[in-house]
Amino acid sequence: MLSLSSHMPSALPVLLLVVLAVSYLVAPATVAACRKRGMVAPVVARSSHTVPTPHGGGFMLPLLVVPLGLMLTWLWPLPFRGYITMLLLGSALVAYVGWLDDKHELSPRFRLMVHLLAVAVTLGLLPPLFDFMPLWLEKTLLMFGWGWFVSLYNFMDGADGLASTEAVALGLGLSLLVPAFAPLGLLLAAVTVGFLRVNAPRARVFMGDVGATWLGYTLAGLFLLAAVDDTFTIIWPLATLPLLFAADATCTLIRRVATGHKPWEPHKTFWFHRVLALGYSHGQLVRAVAAVNVSLLAVAWLSLHVGYPALGFVAGVLEMCAIAWYICHRERKQHPQG
Repeated sequence: MLSLSSHMPSALPVLLLVVLAVSYLVAPATVAACRKRGMVAPVVARSSHTVPTPHGGGFMLPLLVVPLGLMLTWLWPLPFRGYITMLLLGSALVAYVGWLDDKHELSPRFRLMVHLLAVAVTLGLLPPLFDFMPLWLEKTLLMFGWGWFVSLYNFMDGADGLASTEAVALGLGLSLLVPAFAPLGLLLAAVTVGFLRVNAPRARVFMGDVGATWLGYTLAGLFLLAAVDDTFTIIWPLATLPLLFAADATCTLIRRVATGHKPWEPHKTFWFHRVLALGYSHGQLVRAVAAVNVSLLAVAWLSLHVGYPALGFVAGVLEMCAIAWYICHRERKQHPQG
């Protein structure tokens, strides 16, 4: 498995502290920038916020991570430099389209086409993962899976600090499970922690599509690359880390399609919406999500190091089932006639 020793730059801790400080200091400027451009989300029926709030502040994430990520990739050469370079450049395109969508509300079809284009180009540089299927089939499945992760991450950006908290957890988790990519995972986490200054409950600015789609694209691309070495061992713990977002978005979408709703229609039926509707605050929700992510990382790490990597994934799925049961149980208790 790829190790840390030959890839971790000695100056990385200092760089990360500087990046965290810069991100923390710059974050308030995103509030003013979005407000100046009239990018303020009004309160509507499907809103989780109660006062008009600027949105699109997530633009600071790619502005910091993309150039610094390229610097890390080439100055302290990380493995698979060509792929990482294309991933970061593709993420800039995804972020730009997200920014335009935050300003002008682009069509879902156009956004999806751009996301799949960015995914397809970068996938062309990803080494094969599975030797039991034709390469064309593997690339096709990965393209749609990656594209879905971009969309689901955007869907899950609906509560104060939720998508940011998840990004920190995934960046840290990637760094622990596959240390060779710790520079990039920790860089992403550090920048996002700084952004939480204005995005944590009660949020002064929302991440917007520019930040959420960028995070979904970048994280998925890094996780796929991390699975290149010893795929059938590491893929289980890597798949465990994002289970909360994946389970919420996927189960909710399946339920809505089964009941005749269009997938792209706005709604308030994700698990996190339902938790808020039960009377929990945004802060309580984010703390609960952070706790769940810690537990997922713990079972993923333990299962990997005891030699049964799939066991952690099974434990994570059972945890998601327990969360779904708890939400339904509380809803039935609150609305016994529903």
